[in-house]
Amino acid sequence: MTLIDTTGGPLANPWQYPGQESELTQSSHSIVRLAQWETYRQQFGSPASGVWIAGEQDPADFVSLLDEAKVIVVEFPKSRDGRGFTLARVLRSRCSYKGDVRAAGPLLPDQFSMLIQCGFSSLLAPSTVPLVRWRDAAAAIALARNKPRTLLDRLSHSRQA
Repeated sequence: MTLIDTTGGPLANPWQYPGQESELTQSSHSIVRLAQWETYRQQFGSPASGVWIAGEQDPADFVSLLDEAKVIVVEFPKSRDGRGFTLARVLRSRCSYKGDVRAAGPLLPDQFSMLIQCGFSSLLAPSTVPLVRWRDAAAAIALARNKPRTLLDRLSHSRQA
């Protein structure tokens, strides 16, 4: 998988992601599953740099570790499952999380705009989607920002401000 930023470009990816049955290894770039968080802390004496959670996870299950996690990876089980979008929005708006919220799973470039709007700051792009498609999706977002918005969009935006 390739790490993509909000401009659709690839980023260096030093992170160690969890495997299904892998042993925990200490690293300054370790991301562990939520169920492994305390085990990692006990085994190595410090928290992991990030946590990998499922899109259907209740935020109450991990809100206590938000101050320690630099990265939260939200896994989408299917491209049509929107619970990860809601989770990212909750992390940003209700929990005021300022770190990296990263999407992972079988996502499509057509969803890129919504990922950014909901608060994702990076994406683990599936290898089945060419990198140029993510760049094109980012370019389409930039182009849409320069076009006049609809009345409904303008009214919604003015209420948020």
